[in-house]
Amino acid sequence: DPATVLRNDVRTAAAPPPAFHRGRVALLGDAVHPMTPNLGQGGCQAIEDAVVLAQLAAPDADLAAALAEFTRQRLPRTMDVVRRAERIGRLTTWRSRPACALRAVLMAATARLTPDLALRALDGIADWRPEGPTYAAGTRGTRTAAQPKEHE
Repeated sequence: DPATVLRNDVRTAAAPPPAFHRGRVALLGDAVHPMTPNLGQGGCQAIEDAVVLAQLAAPDADLAAALAEFTRQRLPRTMDVVRRAERIGRLTTWRSRPACALRAVLMAATARLTPDLALRALDGIADWRPEGPTYAAGTRGTRTAAQPKEHE
């Protein structure tokens, strides 16, 4: 029944904001860089924002400088992810029969010839690491006794 269909519009950042903060207030995630769900990165980018902001806005840090650095570090990366998600989204919204047939052939051929090609869309995204020391370890890449080893 068409009346039972739930419709939610998808919003995306049409243009980069001038900054991710104003005064003492910072915006994170979709509040500042909304993106289409095509890469599954909305929540991931919000977590990255939080990690970077936590590193920069240490209790002894100059807050104004920390927020300016937060924008400097995050703006280029998040807008790149926004644009990449939009490009993939455009591909998935083709409607004409010839375009849909072409897309189906391209996807099938890609899956057979280079199965890892779809994962390449996440190159430079899924392999992100925070700059500088991590909060839990004190230094980047150092594991404390309380932290479990990955993949054991």
